[in-house]
This record gives sequence, C-alpha cells and structure tokens, in this order.
Amino acid sequence: MARAKSPSKSTLFAAAKAWDAAVVAAILEAAPRLVEASDPKGRQALHLACAVPLGGRSLGESNVIRTVAALLEGGAELEAAVPMDEDEGDFRATPLWYAVARGENLRLVRFLLSRRADPSYSLWAAVWRDDDVLCRELLKAEPRLNLRPHGETPIFHAARLKRLWTLDLLIAAGADPSIADDHGRNALDIARLRRLPSDVIARLEQGGER
Repeated sequence: MARAKSPSKSTLFAAAKAWDAAVVAAILEAAPRLVEASDPKGRQALHLACAVPLGGRSLGESNVIRTVAALLEGGAELEAAVPMDEDEGDFRATPLWYAVARGENLRLVRFLLSRRADPSYSLWAAVWRDDDVLCRELLKAEPRLNLRPHGETPIFHAARLKRLWTLDLLIAAGADPSIADDHGRNALDIARLRRLPSDVIARLEQGGER
C-alpha cells in the first residue's frame, strides 16, 4: 500500500492565498513545521494570506479572518518579519504590514491589532496612500511614532509626500516633527520646502515646541 504524500509548502501557500482555512488547518495538523516555511522572498504563509487584496473576491472577508486565525493557531508568529536589507533601518515587513500595504483590508487589520500586532511598522504604508481610516486604526493601537525606516519618520514621510490627511492625524497623535532625516531636514523643514498650507506649518511648529 502506497504511503500518503506529505503536504508541501507550495500546497500550504496556495491554500493560504486562496483563503482556504480548512485546508490550511489540515496541512498544519499533518505537517506543523510548514508554518515556518518561506518562499524565495522570505514570505511565510501568514504573509501571503495577509497580502491578498480583498478587491472583488467572492471568498469574502470572513474567509481571510478564518485563514489567518488558522495560521496563528497553527503556530505562525504574529510578528514574523520578512528579511530586509540593512538599509531598511527600523522597518519590519510583518503580517500586519502586508495587510495594510498589500491587502488594504480594514477588517483584517483590526483582527491582527486585536491579537496585539505591533502597528508601528505599518504607518508608512497608511501614509503612502494617505489612508486616514487605516491610519486611525493603527494610531488607536498606540504605535511608536518616531521610528526611522528608510531614514525618515512617519510624520516626515507624510510632509514630504504632501499626504495631508495622515499628516494631520500624526500631528494630533503627538509625532515629533523635530527628528531629522539622513540629510538633516526635519518635518517642518520639508513642509516649508513642499509649501504645505500655512496652518499645517503652524501646527508642526507648535509640535516642535512641545
């Protein structure tokens, strides 16, 4: 009698991307160590599930929540970070970052935050799209506001890109506008250089005085 074929990481990855929670759970029950397997880019099944955009998918949000829950229950690390180059600095490509930057899935973001995922590394992704809704969710979870991935803080990033919705939220949250980038410029400097509205500059000035 032929032995049953062991599950493969490609099968797990396909199930994770298809948001097939039942298959994911069955694979991890049969081969628990696959939860740590990674693709050539260093992404694990949890990253891949979180990265799939909701868009017009017929599977729906409940399926991705069940799939992500199955992966976490199977031993996936909530803060598992995809390896990055040293010049990325403080940046960590965690499952939450994939849910914000790639999946753009508010319900999944809330689910991961409810599991106490660290929101700090995902602020730049929310700023990039000037997504005030996602940014508010991240700020509710009290991220570290003054990390410097790529040499600039989230508030500097928002000012440089003229992302006024998220810039307003970061100012209100108490982000420090005085922290300089690698060229010695701070958020107030770049706001003036980008000719942001005078009321925004005034608020940055007040923030720098705190």
